[in-house]
Amino acid sequence: MLSSTAPSTPHGEHMENQDVHTNNELEALRQQFRELKQKLQEISEKAKEARRQRDILNGEVKKISADIRAYRDQLLSIRDEMSKIREEKNNYYEKMRSLKERRANIIDELRELRSSSKKLREELKLLRNLLGPRRYDEEELRARIEQLEWQYQTTTLPPEAEKIILKKIRSLESIYVNVKRMNEIRAELDESRRKIAQLREEIEKINSELKGIVDNYLTLKEKYLELRKQRDELIEKIQSLREERDKKREEANKYHEEFLNLIKEERQLREELERVSVLLKAKELSRVLEKKKKVKYAKALEAFEKYKRGEPLSLDEFKLLVEFNMLQSPPGTSQPQ
Repeated sequence: MLSSTAPSTPHGEHMENQDVHTNNELEALRQQFRELKQKLQEISEKAKEARRQRDILNGEVKKISADIRAYRDQLLSIRDEMSKIREEKNNYYEKMRSLKERRANIIDELRELRSSSKKLREELKLLRNLLGPRRYDEEELRARIEQLEWQYQTTTLPPEAEKIILKKIRSLESIYVNVKRMNEIRAELDESRRKIAQLREEIEKINSELKGIVDNYLTLKEKYLELRKQRDELIEKIQSLREERDKKREEANKYHEEFLNLIKEERQLREELERVSVLLKAKELSRVLEKKKKVKYAKALEAFEKYKRGEPLSLDEFKLLVEFNMLQSPPGTSQPQ
């Protein structure tokens, strides 16, 4: 017969205690798994939101940059147009300056002509007063003087007659000089009047030309000022857009940094979740094995009861008794039936 020992009660208690401990560990791991999974979901949602906000802001930055480029193109076009208008305006200004200088010179010439004409008229008035109301013909006077000179040179006259002729010649020469000067003054006055009329006509032409140039200059100046206003508004708008773009870019960078940190945290959580999952599976597998061991232990107890009653055991039952150390098999013992 086989010798026997009673099954150890502490072994059963140990299995029960181990089962409780395993259940506690499993529950702790399951709780940790659920918490990690929940946190991973939250982090994933936050990462998606950070990425969404980053992409939205980057899209806005891209649109603002496109607007800035468009406004800069407009600004360059306006500056080119302003440069052309400035050059054209400067050309008109040079023409105005040249015409005004020319007109000033003509006015000075007119002033001199009027001044000289006034002096000539005063001299003419003085000569008229000297000659009296009588009108003299310059050619007749010259012919009369030549006649008297010829008579004086070719005729033998008594001294008293010669004195009379000489006196007459001197008187006529004095009148002739004044009449000749009067005619010269009249000619000079006529020339001055003609020149004054010509200069006045030239001034009118300059004034007419100046009016057209001034009108064009003022039109260009007004257009230039309008373009400068548009330029300043564009510069202000571009500056404002740049500030807005930089602000949104800074916000996008913050969201990107947050996204990277969340992705890093998400990766760490996934690694931790994977580790806990492996532990949980291992514990669950261990628990299954423990349960199987408990079933085998119960069967071993049943086999032990059969053994105590002297009933024959199967090979599996015998193995169970050996596995749980419920009997010893000294040399010479019989094998199970």
